[in-house]
Amino acid sequence: MKVTKNRSLIKSISYRIIMFINTFLISFFVINDGLNENAFKYSLYIALLVLIIKTITYYLHERFWNFFDFGRLNKSVIKMRSFLKALTWRIAASTITLISAILITSNLDWTKSIVIYEFINGILIYYVHERIWNRVNWGRTN
Repeated sequence: MKVTKNRSLIKSISYRIIMFINTFLISFFVINDGLNENAFKYSLYIALLVLIIKTITYYLHERFWNFFDFGRLNKSVIKMRSFLKALTWRIAASTITLISAILITSNLDWTKSIVIYEFINGILIYYVHERIWNRVNWGRTN
């Protein structure tokens, strides 16, 4: 079973919408100490920058995993495949977040906190997103 480019694209967009909100909220709560008037602006810039970069990277990650048959069944995939995809994605995504947050905020403490929180809940969100998409047959080929 392989997946089409359209499936990868729609899957990328759906995930990035969820994670845009996630990144913005994490960034805002980390940066906003009640005194920082730039918290909203920094959070929005981080979320927008990673939205653009990660949408492209997520799509490429999906296409890369399409080359491997590990964990694929006739019309579904095993949980270990979903977990490994989540883990490899989080490593790439956290690296992008790290670079983006440090470029925008120039604050290493904020950046570390944003990356840690995003890594923890991002791997869970990715795994659940994968399992939901596993139930969708559209865009699959043999």
